[in-house]
Amino acid sequence: MTAARAGAPVRWGAVAGQNEMGSEENVMHRSIARLEGLMLNVRISAALIGALCASAALAASVMPKARAQAPAASPAMAAQRARLLAEQTRPQREVPFNPTDFDRYVGFYELSPTAFFHVFRRDDHYFAQLTGQPAVEWYPESRTEFFATVVAAQISFLLGPHGAVTALVLHQNGFQQTARRVSPQVAARAAATLRERIRQQRPSPGTAAAVRRQIDSFERTGRAQYAQMRSQLATAARGQAANSAALFKAMGPLRSLRFYKVLPSGVDDYLATFAHGKLEILIAPLGPDGKISTLFLHPVP
Repeated sequence: MTAARAGAPVRWGAVAGQNEMGSEENVMHRSIARLEGLMLNVRISAALIGALCASAALAASVMPKARAQAPAASPAMAAQRARLLAEQTRPQREVPFNPTDFDRYVGFYELSPTAFFHVFRRDDHYFAQLTGQPAVEWYPESRTEFFATVVAAQISFLLGPHGAVTALVLHQNGFQQTARRVSPQVAARAAATLRERIRQQRPSPGTAAAVRRQIDSFERTGRAQYAQMRSQLATAARGQAANSAALFKAMGPLRSLRFYKVLPSGVDDYLATFAHGKLEILIAPLGPDGKISTLFLHPVP
């Protein structure tokens, strides 16, 4: 969920540091607070899409050339996303709903190995809380579909052949993501693992190498390594290819990449230092297939 208006595209961001370590640490702390707010207020899902975005001034100076070189999403993919986005941002209307009917949905749903929805009820109020984020209240628009008012997003529930609830689907930003239902024990083990990783401030396996591969791809080819991204992230990244190419061109060669901390959502926070600036890079733990589901780049002057 982001602090921008509902339905706005999620952005990538990064950090420009100072010469003195103390100043750099202060910049990182301020940037993390801002990015945590960004993720909590515009995206409900910690695993939901990040879109590369350079600063307006930078983009204005180099966009024409970069746009000509950038690969575009296919017309079919763009049309599909536009259709979903229109559905997700349409006016919603609450319908009468028996509170006890919601109890069949109560439980845990795995959106990614470190991101779980906890669905629960308080009297006649219905909530879903994603790992590391505040609980969001949802309002019924049918027996299986619910909408949020803090952002343009909906959740729906899938039923199996015998009526058992099997999954939750998150509808947001022109995408749909399915979270399979899991036992409380599975969710508890994942939460315990995340707490320990935060306590030790230990990055998730493979995230540093994944970030380096993306940076290397931009330096060599001027574009992201889309094959290493989940399909939804790759779609969003292609849509912002011109901005991202301009951003990395302006930054110059990579000088160093340093792990900074694990955020409450389980996202790893890195500081990349380039010849002409710095980026704060947030990356979610990789999926079982080794691909990236969330990536934010945040440049700060």
